[in-house]
Amino acid sequence: MALALAPHGIAVTTIAPGFVATDRAAALNGPEGAAVRAQSPFDRVATPHEVAAAIVALADPLAEWASGAVLDFNGASHLR
Repeated sequence: MALALAPHGIAVTTIAPGFVATDRAAALNGPEGAAVRAQSPFDRVATPHEVAAAIVALADPLAEWASGAVLDFNGASHLR
């Protein structure tokens, strides 16, 4: 998609978040989420605000050169 849209001045970047503390995933903040939180050296999951901030940053024209990339947004839970 990034290749097809680049000639039209459109950048395409994807965010692949890990676990995010949403209403649907509220258990991640409780005792049953300890194993999930322990996967990150930060011992927590992302907030929706943090994911939104990454989206806003990538929507900036200065991030155009990231087009075609996938941002692993997982708090170092897994590395490539």
